[in-house]
Amino acid sequence: MTSLRRPGHGVLALCAALALAALVIVLTVMPEGAPVSSDPGAPVVPWWVVLLPPVVGIALTLVLPRRRTAMPAEVADRRRFTASTAVLLGLAVAFPLVVGLLDLGGSEWYVLVKLVLFMLVPGVVVAVVRGVRIERLRAAWRWWAPAVVILVWTLLSQVAPWNPRHDLSDIDPTMLVISATATAITAGLGEELFYRRWLQTRLEAGLGAAPGIALASLAFALMHLGSHGSGEPLVDVARVIVAQGSFGVFVGVLWWRYRNLAAIVVAHLIVNGWQVVVELVSGTAG
Repeated sequence: MTSLRRPGHGVLALCAALALAALVIVLTVMPEGAPVSSDPGAPVVPWWVVLLPPVVGIALTLVLPRRRTAMPAEVADRRRFTASTAVLLGLAVAFPLVVGLLDLGGSEWYVLVKLVLFMLVPGVVVAVVRGVRIERLRAAWRWWAPAVVILVWTLLSQVAPWNPRHDLSDIDPTMLVISATATAITAGLGEELFYRRWLQTRLEAGLGAAPGIALASLAFALMHLGSHGSGEPLVDVARVIVAQGSFGVFVGVLWWRYRNLAAIVVAHLIVNGWQVVVELVSGTAG
């Protein structure tokens, strides 16, 4: 196990250096902030608004509860672990390449490719090969602690007055519901299964908790290049590392700390669907 984790220090240092460089780039090139989503007309928010919720969420996750028992990911079978990890890393690299080369961002094929590469293929691989184990505890804090964290994070990231409302009134309500449902399945559930439950768990087992979270979050951030690209590669990479990567670290720490899949799926559903729910509710009320 020790030999497996030796590269972890280098991976963590590399991810930290990339995050720092990305932050410097976006603050220099995009000092006004970033769009809240890839949708046309999405409002721009300052970088502190982007970073405050995940930073506070991570801090709360690390202190709630004050006493708890670790639930580390461990290699159960070296050969199976290596095989499944290699396949998952390959899929993580393949997705943004396929989306970018075929220009699938924003099309119906984007959702289909995500469904295949993030849920169907890895689901079969993990079910057959496995290779890791987590001894989960039956403890009440695995539910109330992430509930508190997500509540505070939601207040900061969605409800607080500094968060602008994204106007979705020009989108047909039926199409909005269909799109939101597809996103909930492939992003809210699919991405959390792939990047946290399956990939991060294996990276934690092989590299250690912090490097595993960092590398999985980097892969998660770079996945968004296909749908968040602006034609400026360096700026696009920096932007997704800071914006999507910070959220990835937050839910990654949530998964490592509580091993509660429902909690990280709910967090992802909120970040993708809050504005949709607000639009549908306000439209019905109006």
